[in-house]
Amino acid sequence: MKAWIIPALLALATSGCGYHMSGVGESDASFHNKTLYRDDVRTVAVPIFSNRTRYTGIEMPLSKAVINQLEAQSPYKVVPQERADTILEGEITGVRISTTSNNRVSAVPQEQIYSLIVKFTWRDLRNGQIYTQRTNFEQTAPYYPTLAEDRWVGEQQNVERLALAIVQELQAEWGTGK
Repeated sequence: MKAWIIPALLALATSGCGYHMSGVGESDASFHNKTLYRDDVRTVAVPIFSNRTRYTGIEMPLSKAVINQLEAQSPYKVVPQERADTILEGEITGVRISTTSNNRVSAVPQEQIYSLIVKFTWRDLRNGQIYTQRTNFEQTAPYYPTLAEDRWVGEQQNVERLALAIVQELQAEWGTGK
């Protein structure tokens, strides 16, 4: 094996992964990890999402799922608003249930899609700056009535998917250094 292949593979494997190698060729070479999230934010307040739809009861599970995903997937700690650096406010603006396939004989829905549409804003409470703002942010999840799954199954799957997608939207912009 050629001697240059191993260093080339090492450089390729670590590029684009959030790692930076300083001191290459020096005795004090070290790696630095850069997070995908803002390093100037430590805490986030997450009030209960408001709900403008006729489908009630979604706002609490969605808010709780967002809090759980924030604490599991990001470096941020969720705290009450009076102690928070930032606030993540959201509103459920739409719920759609559509049938994608029916049983040919009985016309009973075989697969349905549960769509949840939200808008949210992540704002710095210290200076009022808006870090992230999305409208018509949509997530879908399938469920199968012929397998005894009801709308609740689609709703729960969608809430979890949407919460993760919202938290991923809070990642810092590439190349901004913040």
